[in-house]
Amino acid sequence: MARRPQDERSTRSTRARGEQESLWAGIRWGRFIGWLILGLFLLVGTLFAWRRTEEFLIKDDRFRIVEAEEFAGQSPNLTIEGIHYASASQIRHVFAPDFGRSLYLVPLQTRREQLLEIDWVEEASVSKIWPNTLKVSIHERVPVAFVRLKPNPKDGMSQLALIDKDGYLLRPKVAAKFTLPVITGVRESESLENRRARVRRVLGMLKEAGSLTQQISEINVADPNNLIIAEHVNNRVVNLMLGDENYAERLQNFLANYSEIERKRPDARTLDLRVDGVITAVGDDLGGK
Repeated sequence: MARRPQDERSTRSTRARGEQESLWAGIRWGRFIGWLILGLFLLVGTLFAWRRTEEFLIKDDRFRIVEAEEFAGQSPNLTIEGIHYASASQIRHVFAPDFGRSLYLVPLQTRREQLLEIDWVEEASVSKIWPNTLKVSIHERVPVAFVRLKPNPKDGMSQLALIDKDGYLLRPKVAAKFTLPVITGVRESESLENRRARVRRVLGMLKEAGSLTQQISEINVADPNNLIIAEHVNNRVVNLMLGDENYAERLQNFLANYSEIERKRPDARTLDLRVDGVITAVGDDLGGK
């Protein structure tokens, strides 16, 4: 059976479209492969260039942090700002592994975390000053009170340290003078959260009582719900149990009535002020408990 002209034209048209689509498919694959090869060349070139740059930064002496002086332990390429009471030698020791090496190799985040482990350091930043200098900025903790800790078991001597508002115990590494209240009842072995709660209870009391606290020598916070203060009055020291609220009102009531208390109970060493408007003499001295 002979094909009709229309059928032949349709067959040729279909074959032409197939050939054209195959051609475009080949072109697209060719372009894809070309771009892939170009991308691989660029990646390899970039990696090679970066490797050479990295080797240059690591090995070139222009980027080397000069070693610390043999005895002083200081490097002219390490600058430290913001320290007053923290130990400069402790801070320099953190960077000891970096002396003699390239600035490029210094792990900034690791060094910052190590600085934050130093007791006096509240915040720290470490930056690279190219070509070969490290800059350290320190924000120190601010002590708010002295704390009398348990006696040293070796010699039986009472230990005195400083404490900040967050409960961190601080020991000055340089000579310093502080005019701060003394807190007892804080234990070095207890959790930071507990120390923070005790210190903040004391700070709250001092803020509320204001000028009424000028004659306080010690504050016992062994029981945070019952602050006991050692008050200097008429050349005597009286322990006052203040509880956990209305500090100013209770101290004012005590001072207003102390003359009568001294006349009636001259032997009283501890007074309970926890009931508002009432002052009770306590037989045993509770100030050290």
